[in-house]
Amino acid sequence: MTLSTIGLVVTKNINQIKEKIMATRSVIAKLDNSEKGAKAIYCHSDGYLDYVGKILDEHYQNESKVDELLAHGDLSSLDKNIGEKLDFNDYKLFYEKEQCRFYHRDRGEKLNIETLTSEEDILDYASSCCAEYIYMFAYGSWYVYKDNVKQFVELEEVLYENA
Repeated sequence: MTLSTIGLVVTKNINQIKEKIMATRSVIAKLDNSEKGAKAIYCHSDGYLDYVGKILDEHYQNESKVDELLAHGDLSSLDKNIGEKLDFNDYKLFYEKEQCRFYHRDRGEKLNIETLTSEEDILDYASSCCAEYIYMFAYGSWYVYKDNVKQFVELEEVLYENA
């Protein structure tokens, strides 16, 4: 076995491990028109369009529900319902109740809600979280940042463009 073969085996094994343990991180934010900035939280799991994107689009269209979501701070996972305090490690109960799992409310960590003042700040924050997706609630609709065009576009357009 040559070193290049060993390197391929190691790379293949690392990629298999990453596929099993890596989360798809995202940032969920809301434009605050009165302060000309945004409030943002980190979401650790399932941040891709077909999960977090669809849940935001289908279950978080009401501005007050978006505000309530953000008020709980960073979350481990988003779901259809904000819910109530549960044991953070009771995955089955969170799944059954289809509710969000917050780091502050459910695990007792420090409340974290970022206040950001520019699009550059939002992009820097997302980068610092290793977030692959940025969702922004603004003007009554959800937007997602598309890296290939370097701007926010309407989430529904992206979700249903191939439907």
